[in-house]
Amino acid sequence: MRFPPNNLGSKVVIQNIRSKRHYSENKNKIRRELVKKRKIFHKKSEDSSNNAATNLIKFFNFNNYSIKDKKISIYWPIGSEINTLPSIAALLEFGARISLASTEKDIIKYRIWKPNDKIEINNLGININTKEVKKPDVIICPLIGFDNSLNRLGRGGGYYDKSLHKYKNTIKIGFAYSIQKIKMIPIENHDISMDVIITEKAIYNK
Repeated sequence: MRFPPNNLGSKVVIQNIRSKRHYSENKNKIRRELVKKRKIFHKKSEDSSNNAATNLIKFFNFNNYSIKDKKISIYWPIGSEINTLPSIAALLEFGARISLASTEKDIIKYRIWKPNDKIEINNLGININTKEVKKPDVIICPLIGFDNSLNRLGRGGGYYDKSLHKYKNTIKIGFAYSIQKIKMIPIENHDISMDVIITEKAIYNK
């Protein structure tokens, strides 16, 4: 009987590590390119945030989904992320109960927000010291990139992925500029796709 060489297992492990490293490097390269494009577009996108807010409300109306008293979590815009303030204003006008994504250590928690609540900006996002919303009906999160299959490319920290795994029955909406759409997002087992992606130009859903 012939036995495999003693180092065969270690070779397979090394190949897997190299493959994952290459995959991760490719993902980071795409991320850097898209962030650069987003920053440029963001500077001249005065109407985009209002258009995205309009498309968000259109999505709910098209699907006969009443947002009155619904628990909707949304992000507070940082850097070149598409501005959500017009969307927050529209959601409040239609009676939604708003919570903000609060980045705390290595997780995101969704905390109730009202216009006078204090927000602290940190390196990872924002922090808000209010009551946590345990089961949001809708989560709206930022994107660095997306594709036709509604795969989401985030910052790479895994904060939203950890959170979205917990809420499988929650409607997951991604917010992005139209220029952030690419042919294919490289995905891994832990990545969560969106149910809907809203841009200033279109509504993408399954």
